[in-house]
Amino acid sequence: MIQAPLSAVGDEAGDFLRWLESEPADEVVDDLEGLRTRLGELPCSSGLADEVLRCCLEGGAARGLDISSRIRAQLQEASLPLPPVLHRASIDISATLAEMARRLESLQSAAAPDLRAWKDGRRLGLVLCCEAFVVAAMSAANAPPGLWALANRVAAELEGDASYFTMAAIAAASPESLTARQLAWIADFLGSGLPELQLQAEGESLVGAWWIVLGTDTAPVSVARGLAPAGGDVRHFSLVPLARVLGEHVEHLETVIAAAENTGDTLEVELLDAGDEELPPGLTPVELLALLRTLRERWVSSPLRIQPRRPQHYAIQVCLGLRGLWELGRGRSEGGRVLEWQVLNESPGGYAIMSITETGAGTGRPAEIVAGIVLGVRRQADEAWAVCVVRWVRSEASGRIELGLQMLAPSYHAVQVAFRGATLRGVVPALALPAMEPMRRHPAFLAPAGTYASRRFVFVREGARVYVAQGRALGLDMQTASVELFRYEIDPYPI
Repeated sequence: MIQAPLSAVGDEAGDFLRWLESEPADEVVDDLEGLRTRLGELPCSSGLADEVLRCCLEGGAARGLDISSRIRAQLQEASLPLPPVLHRASIDISATLAEMARRLESLQSAAAPDLRAWKDGRRLGLVLCCEAFVVAAMSAANAPPGLWALANRVAAELEGDASYFTMAAIAAASPESLTARQLAWIADFLGSGLPELQLQAEGESLVGAWWIVLGTDTAPVSVARGLAPAGGDVRHFSLVPLARVLGEHVEHLETVIAAAENTGDTLEVELLDAGDEELPPGLTPVELLALLRTLRERWVSSPLRIQPRRPQHYAIQVCLGLRGLWELGRGRSEGGRVLEWQVLNESPGGYAIMSITETGAGTGRPAEIVAGIVLGVRRQADEAWAVCVVRWVRSEASGRIELGLQMLAPSYHAVQVAFRGATLRGVVPALALPAMEPMRRHPAFLAPAGTYASRRFVFVREGARVYVAQGRALGLDMQTASVELFRYEIDPYPI
């Protein structure tokens, strides 16, 4: 901190520094409001010594990062759409962190201090940019305007910065398709000392490469989605080295999970209990294995849209969650389970829809909407429920939420499945999906994540008659934090 007495640094700066030395408020929104108010009163430069202003901004950055960590913890426990207070807090902290980063950059450029102080200021600015981006992504919102322009500009002067590496890698992972818990885990993982992001010169290998235009306010773009525009300050970088690191962790986790299945141990434990201290806690081994596989694939080759989207505007009925669909399939009442949404666009393989009624109305509890859950859609009450998985979630306004859906099947049947050797989970609810050419040539089951445990399983379908059969799994086709889909065939040699 500064050596001069507070009375000598100006009224606004003195008030800011006294507030920073006080204890944080019990309520995070009160602390955030205090930071925003005092930051707004702080002069940019005129009449205030650069050293004093730098001290205020550095102290404000530390308090802002603490506030952000508290908001992050709430985001991990919240369901979408976010409560209005939390939604506003996440937007405000992202904007405040970005503002402090901009003021740090302006101060460092104008003051031209010694090289070490200059680099420290730049690095702190990128830390703030990264945190602003992570919080915005966890709340299913876009990054604050101008954030990428600032981060790209500063990162060009500090090649290989860890915070920018984290920011770029999360952007490349399609954060709108990940849950808040997954995003928080990825940020911790990337900040734990991994291979640094290295910008490449044009003409180097573009396998698994991404590009950025440093003078624009855009996130990294995969070369697989299009080549960089001609002209401008373009930089390329590759995430293949990071994907290799993930591959090593995937192999280790597969070994851990297989050993646990053989001994009958529960998998509902923190990762550190599974014997891998190199990875942060927060996800179970089954959740983490699915996430690492997804990240490894996306960091090498970004997913591409191959079907055109057609704008639409019509109402559609929605049933949220695998359990909700399963209960409807067993003849339960639709009361409180069926909501009305609005279709924004559609393609042969899915939809983009927007909520127009309060999510979870009539159910007695808010519905949990995150990327990776299953839901059913239909246009009219006399139609069959089409089964979809939520590929991405956006929530730019409190109470409003948009979902991107991929269709998995035009209909389903409610069943119960039990895998051999999975005595701890026992019988679990599942949805039996018909074959759907050309995407899937065999029928499949959609079950809670972690159900798939061995090659053979038994399933029961109740109706006018009870049907019991033994199936043989043909492979796990999809796994999210919530569900997994595996193809199967009736076992010709039941045991």
